[in-house]
Order: sequence, then C-alpha cells, then structure tokens
Amino acid sequence: MINSKAGPASLTNSLRSTLKLMKIDEKMIPFQNGIPYPSFEPQSRMVQSLEGEWKKKRFEADHDWTMTKRDDNWIAKTEQDSFGITGVEFNDSTWETHYIPLPENKLTGKEEVNGAETYENGVWYRRCVFLDENWSGKTISLKCLGLSYVGDFWINGSYVGYHEGGYTPFSFDVTSYLINGENTIVVRVDNPPWTSRIDTIPAVDNDFFNYTGIIQDIFLEATSGVHVARTDIVPQNVDGDLDITVVVENRTEQSRNISLKGNIFETDFLSEDWLSEPCAKSLCKQRLEVRGLKEMKVELAPFETKVLNYRLSIENPKLWSIREPNLYVLEVLMSEGQLEVDSFYSQFGIRTIKTNQAKICLNEESVFLAGVARHEEWPGYGRTASWDRIKSDFHQIADLSVNMVRTAHYPNHIYTFIMLDRLGLTAMSEIPLWQFETHHYEVQENRGISYQMWREMVFSHFNRPSIIMWSTQNESKDVKLRKKYNEKLVNEVRTAYNDGRLITQSAAADQPGFDDESMEPLDVAGWTMYFGIFHGSTPYEGTRDFIEKAHQKWPDKPIINTEYGIWSNADGSNLQEQVAIYNDVQLALLEKATVSPQGFINEKGFIAGIDYWTAFDWYVNHNQFYQTMGMYHMDRTTKKPLYHRFIEDHQRLMKTTNGLGKYQSPEPMITLKFKEEILSSGMVEYILEEPKNMNIFNYLTVKLMDSQSLEGINVQIADVKGNITSFQTYGIQVNRVYEVFVPLWKLSHEVIANAASIQLTYNPNRQLKVLELACMMAGR
Repeated sequence: MINSKAGPASLTNSLRSTLKLMKIDEKMIPFQNGIPYPSFEPQSRMVQSLEGEWKKKRFEADHDWTMTKRDDNWIAKTEQDSFGITGVEFNDSTWETHYIPLPENKLTGKEEVNGAETYENGVWYRRCVFLDENWSGKTISLKCLGLSYVGDFWINGSYVGYHEGGYTPFSFDVTSYLINGENTIVVRVDNPPWTSRIDTIPAVDNDFFNYTGIIQDIFLEATSGVHVARTDIVPQNVDGDLDITVVVENRTEQSRNISLKGNIFETDFLSEDWLSEPCAKSLCKQRLEVRGLKEMKVELAPFETKVLNYRLSIENPKLWSIREPNLYVLEVLMSEGQLEVDSFYSQFGIRTIKTNQAKICLNEESVFLAGVARHEEWPGYGRTASWDRIKSDFHQIADLSVNMVRTAHYPNHIYTFIMLDRLGLTAMSEIPLWQFETHHYEVQENRGISYQMWREMVFSHFNRPSIIMWSTQNESKDVKLRKKYNEKLVNEVRTAYNDGRLITQSAAADQPGFDDESMEPLDVAGWTMYFGIFHGSTPYEGTRDFIEKAHQKWPDKPIINTEYGIWSNADGSNLQEQVAIYNDVQLALLEKATVSPQGFINEKGFIAGIDYWTAFDWYVNHNQFYQTMGMYHMDRTTKKPLYHRFIEDHQRLMKTTNGLGKYQSPEPMITLKFKEEILSSGMVEYILEEPKNMNIFNYLTVKLMDSQSLEGINVQIADVKGNITSFQTYGIQVNRVYEVFVPLWKLSHEVIANAASIQLTYNPNRQLKVLELACMMAGR
C-alpha cells in the first residue's frame, strides 16, 4: 500500500498515464493508447453495442498489483494468476450474470442507508460478441464512456490495454484483436477503496459514492482505415469567427490520398425532434454558405495523423445563450477518389465567455449565474446514465428557473452536456480532486493521472457551449501546492489548447480563508460557503463578511459561491432549518450580485454566481447515512419545503433576462428624505417627505453605526393608510459604518407601493446612529 510517506522514488513502478499531448502540424493534440483521443459524440457509423448480459465474478484484488506499471511481466503474471479467465476457452457458465452498463454494486432502488452496496474491490467480466462480414476491412475502436476504477482489457486472449479513472471516456484501437465471427472480451476491474491509498483520484472518503464496474456505455465502432478522429471548434468572438481543428488519422499500412469537405448546418431548437436523440446529425436543417470552409486534399502516410485548420466566419450568427440554445452542426465528409469513406458531425454554439474585472460576461454581456448542483446518480441505476434519464433530470432542473448547473465533483456523461447545450443551461465541470492534501499533490505530480483526467474532461467535451467553466478541484487544503497545480493547468490550457473557457476551483471558505493565494492564477474565485454549519459565525453574517473581505483581496476577480445549503435529515427533522439556511445565505450573496433580477448591471457587484447544493438527494460511500441536501428526494418526485421557496426565488431572479445584464441602472440609488421622530427609547420613525413606491427597487438600506451591539434591528414600513409590513434584519458589525439591507421583495408589495414612513425598533440601551436611508436596485 502506498502510504502518506510515499515519495517519487517509491512510485517509479507505478501505473502510468495513458494520455499525452503531441504537437501535430503546430497543434497540441491528445493521444491515448497510440491513437488520437477521439470524439465520443455519437456518429452515424457502424456500432456494435456491448450493452447487455455479461458473465461476472468478483475477486479479492491486490490493489498494489493493480496500481503497478504494465509490462510483459505484469500481463503474464496476471494471466497466470487468473487461471485461464483471460482466455477464449475458459468456461464461465457457473458465473453470475450481470447487465452492463450498470455498477457492480447491488442497488435496492430505495433512498436508504445501504441503498447502494459498498463494494470497492475486484471483478472479472466476460462476454462474447459476434461480428459478421460487414466488419471485415474496417478499423475498429473499442470505446467506453466510464469504468471505475482501473480496467484491463483482453480480446480473444490477447492483452489490449488499460485505463485508470472512473469518470472519463477512453478508447483502444482493437482492429488487430478481432476476427469475423465470435470474439471473447474480458475485462478485469479493480476499484481500490477510498482512504486506503493516496495515489488514486479520488483518494479520501468523499461525500459521494464510489461505484465499481463498467458503469457507462461500452461499444465497438467501425470506420474506414482513414477517418476523422475529432474536431475542435473554438468561437473567437460574437461576430461568427471560428477556429476549427480537424484531426484525421490513417490506421493502415498504405499511404492514403483523401479529400475533406466541410459544411455548417443551422438547427431549430423549437423543432419537435430537438431532444429526440443525442446524435448531432439529427439536428441538421438548412446548410449555410460559409466563408473559409474550402475543400482540402490531404496525403497521409501509413499510420500518420494530420491536423487541418479552418478559420471561417458565419455571417449574422445566432448566438448560443441562456434559454436560447442556438446551435450549429459541423459536418466533415471524407472522400477517397469518388468514394465517401467517412462522415463526422458535431454540434456547437457560437458564444464567448470572459471576465471584466469582477464580472463574468456571456457574449459580451454581464451575467449572474443562479444555479443548482446535481449528482449524476439514480437509486436504481447508480451513476449509469442514459439519454432519457439525463433528459428527465434536466427538464426538472430547467423548471427550477436556474441558468447554471454544477455537475458535481466529476465529469458527467457525454450526453449530459449535449443535453445542456440543447436546453440553453450553462455548466461548471470539475475533475474529482476532492480535499487533496500535501501528499496527494506530491504523488500526482509524479503519476500524472490528475492531468490525464483534466485533459480527458476538456477534450471529451471540447465543443460544448454549455460548459463555461472548468474547475480544477474541490475543497483541497495545501495552499502552496494547490496554487502551483492551478498555475500549471491554467498555463497548459492557455498555451496548448485554449478553448476560450474560464477556469476556477471550488475551495472551502475556511481553508485557509478569503486570502487563499491559490485563487491568484484563476479567472474566477470560487468557494463553498457553509458559515454556521461547517465553519464559524452565522449563515448570513459569516457569508457577508467573507465575501466582502474576499472582494477586497481579489477586487478584479468575479467571485462565485460553488455550494451552499444544508441537509434535511432522513427523518425530515431538519426540513425547516434547510429552508432557513438557504434563505439566510442566499440573501447575503444576492446583495452583491453583478446583475439585478430586472437585468440592471450592478457596477459595484462582485458575486457573479451562486449554486445551491443540490437538486436531488444522493448516496454517500461510507453508508453511515445518505445525503439529504437535495430539494427533491432521490425519487425525483417527492419535494421538500425548500423546493417551493427555491422556485419562487429563482423565478424572480430569472424571469426578466435569464440573469443577463441588459441595462445600466437608471437610478441605482435614491437617498430618502425624511423627518425624524423619536417615539421612545429604541424606537424611531422616519416620515418620508413624500410617499415612495419602493416596488421598483430591490433593497431599502439603512446605513448606521453602533459602538456596542451586534444585534439587528426591526424595520417596519407603513403606507399612507397605516398598513404595515416589517423585516427583522441580521446582525451588524460594531464601530464601523454598516449598511443593513432590507429585501423589499420579501415585504408586502401593496404596502411598499405607497410607503409613507419607516420605523426602526432596537434595544433601547444601544448607542445606535442612523446615517442614511436609501432605496437601491442592488447592493454595493
């Protein structure tokens, strides 16, 4: 076992990364297992799904052996120790049957402790697949969209290769291993238990579930020996300029002369078949005349990969935006002589994502991201995803009136981001570096698996306009090594494969705090904020104090809250506290939002996004409890009280401009003129010079100073008829000018439409002085 004292010398024989970047025709291209890392977007190619019944046998795995470098000795010993399992003639008739894709873990389908069996160990899978003569002469790839954690593959008794990492897709060239007729595929899976090692990712006992097995789709894909491996599309601006990289490969022993012809198609997101299937070809409508997309002729030497670059422009482009999912489809047709030998399709959107000081800008407009997180997990399927399950989830999430989804702590299924593209919801995607400490960073710098996972995440979802932010990690601890790691990833993206996206992280607000130096290399400063829950202070006061100090430290960076919320408990005993915590934290965050619900840009705002944790409940690996932070139960049907509050709040936030800053605020602040009348000690009334319609504002602010008390005050507004509405404010800070925010949308609209007076009530022993009363569109 590799312990916390393991250093680089002890890792020289460790399992190595299978993905690397290679410069081809001045472009950095990802290669894995000797071939270009391919696109996993569904194509109109010959496919043999390997979904269905497999034979399986669990075994007690030697995890140290699994994590050892692959060489002839490793393969021979593993085959010998398997007693013939890897061979064609092995009799597996006594083995259990298991449906794939599906986790090895037994699932009850219920929201309960042990609803998913904790099984972190080894399992062998075997099945036969028949390939007819139509597969003859084809180049064949085995593609798997997710296997956890290490998978080793044999076909017809010969070792093919391995992959490490449970959340990203991978591929092998298996042409030489397959025959016409019956083929035997064998997979050895080992999933070392979290906390048992420091060299896996994740490594610690995470707040989600560690599933074992072939979890996502696995299939064989046939192409011509020369074909399109992938296309990478980067919008340059909102004017329609595109940089397109097409990677073509020749997997044959002969030189090949090919022609490539590209087309761009419009799509229609109002069409009835918009969500019918994930294949981009199904979206194609009108073909566009595009400047710069000329036919190219290419000569490929045996086993050569080449890169073709197009710089083109779409006139008057329809931009991809929130709830306006304008997409295009790139078609690449490959011909050899008069024969079309391959076709490739990818959906993409024209959109830009940038920062402007403390603002995030989508298509050159400031945007406020109000989102929710989702663990990709279902009680009856674990993490095994399907187009229909993904579609159902995101229809529900779209109905929550959010404009962003944080896709938990790991890359999601290929279909997830295809779906988000088509719904017009933005996303933040992350690799599972969860609560890394010093020794974890030191090991990974030697092994390189974290970089492999990062590159697999980026390149497998490269053309997805919905993904606007990549996240490097979650709640990691060592600040010095975390900063160094962030610097390396940012530099790699910007210099090797700049996709135009923002880079952030999800740090813990208390580790070390607002002055976290690991934020320096990143575009966006991101923190999980659990004040009053996991770390000190109270939900509103702690959150507000933290974000104000964070902005002072990082004045030119947008700040996003990556998590807030609390569990409701399995017995429902914390349901009302869940609503209260949500309300208190969100109010603190919204005061500093960069865009108001009416679409006005808050020039002094710096909170560019908030993300409630989460939409649905989920399983936890240790199985001591299951997580109840969702606003839905796992069944996706049973709602908690929070659901109704969340809907109400987010409809208000999103209904006008979907979070986009469309306008400069005409009256960002109006100072109220009044006559002060002391009613009694601790009770003061401010009679307005003239009645005021406060409904056009979001906040009433009370600027005050108190040298003694941290307590809040009661604010009561009366209209000309004497009707009243009131709000009890949160605590303040002493010995400084402090601005109290009263959220006007939470008060009676009828009363504040004709506000005549404001009454403040507080402890009569306080030394409180009111300096100003004002109405504002947004905080400052």
